[in-house]
Amino acid sequence: MNEQIINNLYELWEQVGNLTNKLSKTENYSTVSMDDSDWPNRIFNLKNNTKAFDEILQLSKEGKLPEIITITKPNDLKSNPNFDFLFGQKNMALDLKSYTNELSASSNIKRVKSKKDSIDFAKTASESFGYKVDFNVVYKIVNDSETIQLFIYQEKNECLGCGIVFFDSNNNAGLHMIGTISKGRGKGIGKSMTERLLIEAKKNNMNFCVLHASLMGESIYRKLGFESYKEIETYKILKKQ
Repeated sequence: MNEQIINNLYELWEQVGNLTNKLSKTENYSTVSMDDSDWPNRIFNLKNNTKAFDEILQLSKEGKLPEIITITKPNDLKSNPNFDFLFGQKNMALDLKSYTNELSASSNIKRVKSKKDSIDFAKTASESFGYKVDFNVVYKIVNDSETIQLFIYQEKNECLGCGIVFFDSNNNAGLHMIGTISKGRGKGIGKSMTERLLIEAKKNNMNFCVLHASLMGESIYRKLGFESYKEIETYKILKKQ
């Protein structure tokens, strides 16, 4: 199951990279190299070996690869002075076939379909997560992808939250970028968005719902029935030593 959870994340990034013509793959790693967006600008699916590390270090320092890398745990990066640990996430999954809890669909949540919706999503995601999500990337997904669905939470025409559900090739639904801006926190928006994405997953007859929770947020998803597996970690490549 752990491998399927990670595959969903990597497959999402690959699809976004393909849609924007920013994906590059080698035998040792894959990259999405964005010009004006921090998402999903990164190195991933990295083989845990010296040759791969040396290559990405050199190319990243030359400005030819992104400086952010996401890798499965365990790995050798925490002890490597060329990498700065940013955060860890817990791989989690929920068996939708046996999930019987009642879910509620908030009327404040709408699917992103228009240019304006795309701008609202990008702005909300950027504020929620503290990194730039480019509207053009979002709008490209909205127009060209059938398997990536984006949603926003609105109150009185103000966008307070966002979320993504991605249907992968293993018939699993990944929940991604569930975020709330500071003004909307404490209102249960994140829980409402999660439930709406679960509804979409069940509607599309997915096998499992998977996600990557912050280590602090793991307990929240456990209450919804998610089980924890292994972890992934995100690092920044240091340009100077």
